[in-house]
Amino acid sequence: MGMPRYLATLALLTAALLPLPLAAQEVLVCGAEELFILDIGSPTPEKRWSWRASDRPELPEVMRRKFQTIAECKPTPDGRRLLIASSSHGAAVIERSTGRVEFYATAMNGHSIELLPGNRVVIAASHVANGTGDRLSVYDVQRSDVELFHVDTPWPHAVIWDAERQLLWADSQKDVVGYRLTDWGSTTPRLTPDVIAPLPDINGHDMMPVPGSSRLILTTAAHTWFFDRTTHQFTKHPRLGDAGKVKSVHIDPASNRLLWIQGDGTTWWSNVLRFSDPEATITLPGEKVYKVRWMPAGREFPRER
Repeated sequence: MGMPRYLATLALLTAALLPLPLAAQEVLVCGAEELFILDIGSPTPEKRWSWRASDRPELPEVMRRKFQTIAECKPTPDGRRLLIASSSHGAAVIERSTGRVEFYATAMNGHSIELLPGNRVVIAASHVANGTGDRLSVYDVQRSDVELFHVDTPWPHAVIWDAERQLLWADSQKDVVGYRLTDWGSTTPRLTPDVIAPLPDINGHDMMPVPGSSRLILTTAAHTWFFDRTTHQFTKHPRLGDAGKVKSVHIDPASNRLLWIQGDGTTWWSNVLRFSDPEATITLPGEKVYKVRWMPAGREFPRER
């Protein structure tokens, strides 16, 4: 026997009133000295997990002071590791479940970090006045703070490994560059420029893959762009194309929902998380947020230790 008409109508009305579930319910947040995971699926967003360098005994004491302004945070695809870089001159790979630091390095004005094949990691050290930045540095994850080699590039801010094309994409003050991993299994590996695409604006900033696409989403001084990794062409983003001071952009791979941070006034940070599809905001009073990333959906980990 079918459902009575009034019950079917009630069910349809109730479904229409309920918010659509998000594929990802947690976001990774950074900007100051605390790295934390925020549960946005609850009526009042709450911190589920928190990390501070000052609490980590496995970090040398001199390194603990190098994570006061965390400028990059992103999870690995499986969510089991978190990658961070700090403009206070540090970078690290962190085990999500325990908070243990698996790798650390000094990175002058660190702004991005990415895992590479062969258990290696690359760090974007941006500009510093004494000339010790402006480079992409490569390390072995099992040898903390021992640089294998570096390549010079002005003001790098983002690095993305592209497994399909076997390229490391990095932005800089004036270009997006795709680097080949050259002699990677030897004792003298190198990053060799293979693609050089001049930016349509200055000062490349954040850069992340667009899920299921050949494109990257990329922010510059005054705009947000799509960069096609096949054609090497730039097009303005339809929602944020003319938005300036966008510090962070990320698209949830499951729902395609856009999440971003835009600097407030003259500040480099904001306490407002902004969402599109559907439009929403979350305000975090007292926080200085620089980057925010979707955590992979469907992963269960212990709450804050």
